[in-house]
Amino acid sequence: MKKYIYKSIFAGMLLFISNLAFSQITFTSWIHAPAVTLYASDPTAGIATESGVYLDDIYSSLLPIGFSFTYFDSVYSNCVIGANGNINFTASSAGNFNPWPITDSLLGNSSVYNSICGPWCDMDVVYGGDISYFMTGTAPNRIFGANWCHNGMYTSSICPGQWTTSQILLYESTNNIEVHLSHKSICTAWNAGHAILGIQNQTGTSAIVAPGRDWSPNWSADTESWRFTPDTSTLGYSVSSIPYAPLTYYTIYWYDSSTGGYLGSGDSLVLAYDTVPTTYMALAVGCFDTASTGTDTIARGYMPLMPIHPAGIMMPLTKDFTIYPNPALNQLYVTSSTTISSVEITDITGQEVYNQNMAAQKAEIDTRNFAPGLYFIKINNNTIKKFVKQ
Repeated sequence: MKKYIYKSIFAGMLLFISNLAFSQITFTSWIHAPAVTLYASDPTAGIATESGVYLDDIYSSLLPIGFSFTYFDSVYSNCVIGANGNINFTASSAGNFNPWPITDSLLGNSSVYNSICGPWCDMDVVYGGDISYFMTGTAPNRIFGANWCHNGMYTSSICPGQWTTSQILLYESTNNIEVHLSHKSICTAWNAGHAILGIQNQTGTSAIVAPGRDWSPNWSADTESWRFTPDTSTLGYSVSSIPYAPLTYYTIYWYDSSTGGYLGSGDSLVLAYDTVPTTYMALAVGCFDTASTGTDTIARGYMPLMPIHPAGIMMPLTKDFTIYPNPALNQLYVTSSTTISSVEITDITGQEVYNQNMAAQKAEIDTRNFAPGLYFIKINNNTIKKFVKQ
């Protein structure tokens, strides 16, 4: 059996505050020998992952729901997300064509068998927007979300300035389905402007459509929500209008802050070990929509990581040095059983705020002028510890 050493090497917090959104995203990093993994989490929101849908009219690869979900009496643990606004539970659809022509009502429409249409319409992510997914909550009340964030209608030359923003939510245990529609334009110049918001079973023999949201007549919408609830009727579901309340979500993008190199997206990122302190930057990008515009909200956080040994522990060992009090107010003390030759302190952005050479076994550092926050102290140019200034 493989043995791992797990040790927390950083815990930071990015407070996402703008005029559009409020949330708190916590970043942590852990060693899983011989690598390090960066994590992002927010108990009040979903941390989304890119769906991999970057082209027109395709389905994503098979994506994990995160729990068992019952849809028309069949149980699924995976789904695919379509570029044109639907979730499909047929595994063989993964990576294949996501149909766009809408020429009839939902019932019996073979283009979207086994699908949740939220809404199904001809969007084109190439002309703007983003498609992502997340899972949030704890068992047995977890929620899977699929997001289309101000996706342009096909195409920008035919339907300039028109878009759709929506979110489909799947609920564990209750198997409820919600569609939260922030905005949907009518692109009458293409596919006659048709769109459908509803659900259909595996064979096209049962379909439930939100009132007034089938393929004809054309319709537009702003800030409306629908819930599809399993019941014992022959249809299998009932549909009702509910208050507009999409779940907040953010997509995390990871960068090396020194080089600006893009490293990946999602709630976690695995890195190879490094032997020098490195600062990583995380961008939290959220989706915000109104009846007249769609915008991204962006917050930025930084995570300095200490040197990591290939065996999976911090290098060198820190047991010979003690720092106190932690948190510090006016003074920070460093004591050692061996000689302290140098002390360097940096803030969370990597900016040096203190540097002192000495030859003693105890050091007293005046911290009265330090701004409150998290700091890293490097002793004898190799041992790193962290402390908080109150």
